[in-house]
Amino acid sequence: MRILGVVLVLIGLIGLAFGGIPYKHTENVAQIGDFKMKVTEQKHWNLPPLVSGFAILVGTALFFSARKPNA
Repeated sequence: MRILGVVLVLIGLIGLAFGGIPYKHTENVAQIGDFKMKVTEQKHWNLPPLVSGFAILVGTALFFSARKPNA
């Protein structure tokens, strides 16, 4: 649960910093024998600030509510 909490906090912080999550999408356009043509697009997944804040809040709650493993 701690790992999920950390991931949610990071996603929320990235969403607040960049207004969303940027990523690249590569697609094969054509292939003739060994010759390949690829197109790479820069895309952006919009993440509203309210959702980013909620992800940070839930991630923090998960991180601190997770039990420590028994020694």
